[in-house]
Amino acid sequence: MHSLGYTEKEFQAAGPDVYNFQGVGNPHLHAKIQKGETVLDVGSGLGIDSTIACSAVGPEGLVVGIDISDNEVRHALKRAREQNLNAHFMVADMENMSKNIPSNSIDVIISNGAFCLAPNKEKAFKELYRVLKPGGRISICTTTTQEDNLESGISWPLCMKMFISKIKLKPLCEKLGFVDVVIDDSNSVMSMEIPEEVLQESNPAIRSKVHVGGASFNHLDDYDMDSICARVCVVARKPH
Repeated sequence: MHSLGYTEKEFQAAGPDVYNFQGVGNPHLHAKIQKGETVLDVGSGLGIDSTIACSAVGPEGLVVGIDISDNEVRHALKRAREQNLNAHFMVADMENMSKNIPSNSIDVIISNGAFCLAPNKEKAFKELYRVLKPGGRISICTTTTQEDNLESGISWPLCMKMFISKIKLKPLCEKLGFVDVVIDDSNSVMSMEIPEEVLQESNPAIRSKVHVGGASFNHLDDYDMDSICARVCVVARKPH
């Protein structure tokens, strides 16, 4: 997490299960969350970034996390209770939040690693625009492909087939009405390492469920993933 620009304070706020962090960037760098704001964490997972956001909004603010995984929502709710966080988590689909999140109700939207798996990126970004207050902003960390299409004839993992091309992100956001759109690819390399001291302190039985290689990826070992994919942060705001 430190390599992604998380501060020591943010790292400590993440809590003892930080080894299960599955983010692809640091949305807090661009989100600039303020005291008293309402934050939506899309694809909140175990609640790590939501927990960090809680420390930023303070007791006057609110953090809402949504995820499609019942298990991860339960974990995040447990974390919120144990740490007495001003946060609420629910099972919801980022492409259709109409039953969960009112229009014009959110100051800041963050997401870290979930957007790349949205089947319909346009629907997902359109929902972000709907729920944002006028003047609200997004900071979406996601993985993309460098080009429009992956090389044919290769057995690419399903997740990579779902990535959007980096060059399509800004036009898509502007089409939906976002302004001041920036695609930050300044920390786009695909390799990320978990600090050894964190691995030593963590429970290996639990850790192995998340951080484990698979034979189905072996044929990609000789590929330069930095030339194929990029980690980016989509930054934009809804006009007043």
